[in-house]
This record gives sequence, structure tokens and C-alpha cells, in this order.
Amino acid sequence: MAIRDVEVNISKQSLPGNTGVGTPLVIQGKAGTAVEYTECRKIEEVVAAGFEAETPVYKQCKAIFAQENKPKIVAVCATTGKISAELPKLKNHQFRQIIPILGADDTLQEVMTYVDTTPDKMVFTSVKKETDVAQTKSDRLFAIVYNGKSTGVEGAVVGASAGYKAGEITYKNLILKGIEPEDLTEDKIDPIHKAGAVCILKKAGDVVTSEGYVTSGEYADVIDSIDFVVNNIVEKTQKLLNTSPKIPYSNTGISQLEAVTYGVLLTAYDQGIIGDTDKGASDFSTGFMKREDLDPEDIQKRIYNGGKFSFSVLGAIHYTKINGLLTV
Repeated sequence: MAIRDVEVNISKQSLPGNTGVGTPLVIQGKAGTAVEYTECRKIEEVVAAGFEAETPVYKQCKAIFAQENKPKIVAVCATTGKISAELPKLKNHQFRQIIPILGADDTLQEVMTYVDTTPDKMVFTSVKKETDVAQTKSDRLFAIVYNGKSTGVEGAVVGASAGYKAGEITYKNLILKGIEPEDLTEDKIDPIHKAGAVCILKKAGDVVTSEGYVTSGEYADVIDSIDFVVNNIVEKTQKLLNTSPKIPYSNTGISQLEAVTYGVLLTAYDQGIIGDTDKGASDFSTGFMKREDLDPEDIQKRIYNGGKFSFSVLGAIHYTKINGLLTV
């Protein structure tokens, strides 16, 4: 039997011109000593949890806390086993961005095998070359190709983004504090982007991310947006079922279900996740079938399968070309 009474399935349709996120978790695999899941609000609490200043977990957390839009909480954890085996044990904790410190027997592919089954997690990692993630195409993997002098580059990216709400940012041109950029030419940058990874550059005096892709080639903010909508519909519909003595299997009861979905989509619109139509109206819709149009067997089994919704993700400007006219 399913643990939840609500299931939301979404299919993604790519259209031309159409396209806060959570608590980060820094987790060490194959550690000498296990450290249980601990939420920290400042770097001193990371040390108190068991991670000294020279440890990789500390360095990632320091980079997170150094950013201007850092999240309020950073979670840390260490396991003596594999990260891929530890993560399912932490499923009741509310974290989203995972920075894995891979141990001797850990592999990124094993971590992604688990994360790809989740509805709300993303992995942030740095690699030495784009071919290191060429075979790991995922909507839930943000990879940074970095060979610079700084440590904690993935922590800096997470720290610069996790404090925002979904819909408020794109992952391109995130300003990173405390990170040295790389001086790369276009012939080095293009293969990185083609692999669905990003690099760290200096533009207009700021150290920034070069793009906002996940390794599938999708934009990371699109994944944030989809996750926000789907998970909020699930959560709020489940809460309606929990708090209502009875939702009648009538058009009135069906309208209650539809109102929840509509409310989530309206919030997403107000938050900048959903765009407008060409006529200026909010570009989302709901369509919940009435009782008389449903399968009698579903009604007898108390299953409602007639709900649908659609929305377009509001895109972002990543490049601009401005033409000028000089009169002499």
C-alpha cells in the first residue's frame, strides 16, 4: 500500500522561449568516524558537530556560509559506509542540495542512482574535466568543471543559490565569494557546456558561474520550478485529506481538490515560476473531470484519477545582443 494518498505525474514539453530552494546537506562517505545528521546555522556549529577546519566537509560549509544569499541552515553528516547507502536512511530529513564528499569506494554514479529516484533532491559536484560526467546525464546533477586554486567551489554555488525561492534565480552568473576564477577560452568552455556542465569565470569584475545547466542539458532553475509545483501539490492535497473529516465523492469534493492545485499554481505564478501567455494572462490551467464523467469502478474504489493541470515555466535572459548605430 502506498504511504501517501496523492500522486502527481508531470510530463515536460519544451517550447521555444519557454522555460528557495532548500536546505543543503554536505555528506562525507567512508569516514573514519560517523557523524549523525546535524543542522548548523554557523560555521562554529560545523566544528562542534565533529568537522575540523581542514576537513572537506568544513571547507564546503565555509564556502556556503561565505555567500551573500546563503541559506539559514546547512546540514552535515558522515558515514563509515557508502553515501549511496546512507542517503535513503536520511529520507525523513528536509534537505535538497547534496554535496557528496566521495569516500574510497563511493562513486558519483551510485549516488545519482539513488538521487534520480527522489522527487526533491539535487547533487552538486566538481570534476576536473567534462568527460567525468559525460555518462551521468541527469536532471538532478549540477556539475562544475574546475581546476582552479579554491576549495569548496560547489559549496559556493549552493550557498549563492539555496537562499532564494524557486523562481527567483537562474543558476547562470551566480556571484561567488571567495572563489578564484579560471581563465578559459571559448574552445575550452564550449565542450564543458555541451556536456551539461558549467565552469567558473570572471565577468565585469565578478566571479560567476558560466551557465545554469544540469547534466541532462536542462536548466537547473526549471528543475527547481517543477519540483516546487509537484511537491507542493502533493503536500497540500495530502494535508487536505488529513484535515477534512470527509471529502465527498461529488463535484463539490472534486472542486476542493482542484482548488488546492489552483492555489499552488497561483503561488508559483506570484513567485516568478510561471509566465504569462501572449495575451498577458497567467499561463497555467487546471481541469478536473466531474463525477459524471468518471469511471464507475474508480468511484467505487474511492480513487479520483480525473485531475490535470498545465503551466509554462517562465524563462530567463542568459545572453543579449545589442545593436548600435554610430554617426560620425
